[in-house]
Amino acid sequence: MNFFNLNLIKNRKKVFSFSLFLISLSLVGILYSTFNTSYKMPINLGMDFLGGNEIRIERVCENECSNISPDKVIENLKKVSKNKNLVNNIKLQFQNDYKLISIRTPYLKIEESNNLINNLETVIGPLNDDSKNSRLIGPKLGKKLLLNSATSLLVSLFAISLYITIRFDRKYAFFALLALFHDLFIVFGIFSWLGILLSIEVNSLFAVSLLTIAGYSVNDTVVIFDRIRENLKLKDIEYNETIQISVNESFRRTAFTSITTLIPLLTLILFGSYSLFWFSISLSLGIIIGSYSSILLAPSFLLRD
Repeated sequence: MNFFNLNLIKNRKKVFSFSLFLISLSLVGILYSTFNTSYKMPINLGMDFLGGNEIRIERVCENECSNISPDKVIENLKKVSKNKNLVNNIKLQFQNDYKLISIRTPYLKIEESNNLINNLETVIGPLNDDSKNSRLIGPKLGKKLLLNSATSLLVSLFAISLYITIRFDRKYAFFALLALFHDLFIVFGIFSWLGILLSIEVNSLFAVSLLTIAGYSVNDTVVIFDRIRENLKLKDIEYNETIQISVNESFRRTAFTSITTLIPLLTLILFGSYSLFWFSISLSLGIIIGSYSSILLAPSFLLRD
């Protein structure tokens, strides 16, 4: 396959097979996450959606902070803590080369919070009290945020389908939405696996990334569909051949746009703050998958047997 001359007709089945593989892998991750994890959800929701306390505090290290397993820390906390139930519900992560500790807990009183920090200091060594930062999100606020995020995504999908129906027709709108669901489902599935394998939690920025991916993916698809519609007016070209020509004509524009969008995201991944790391990863994955579906998958739906 020539890089700038995609043979879409010949490789249609390969495109469908690859997409089916990605969807199946995502579905397995979502089902496993729902039925075989401690949180029993399709994806590992963070504190933004569930509510609770988050305490962030830095360790005091002479040179480099020692590598400590979060599971080992929690196991040792159980030995020194009087509140065993609290320790069982803790989620602990190390960041910034094991210097920064992030602790997620249920709702704590000030005294309980202080006792937890003291016990943690006993287990892993001295902590910098001046660096301590905590926040609290109520369960009602978390549920409202989750509901608002889901509602925003559904409303945006409805608006997108309405726009494409008016701009093109129902067939184009259906295939564009099918490609869009493909993109969002795969990104969602990847983060299900990240929750299973690396205990990665998603927050409100993940919902923002899904909305951004939806808009970006549909924009690329609309550009290619528009080129197909214009070229179909040329009656001397066979239907499938017209679609393939249209895709190749749009390929450079779509590919280069995606690359220029990925460059600043890559700098955020490499040099940005940790709070934006997984947001940038999500957006990057969405752009790559969205570009693939816009260039190869969505036009393949239009091909005739």
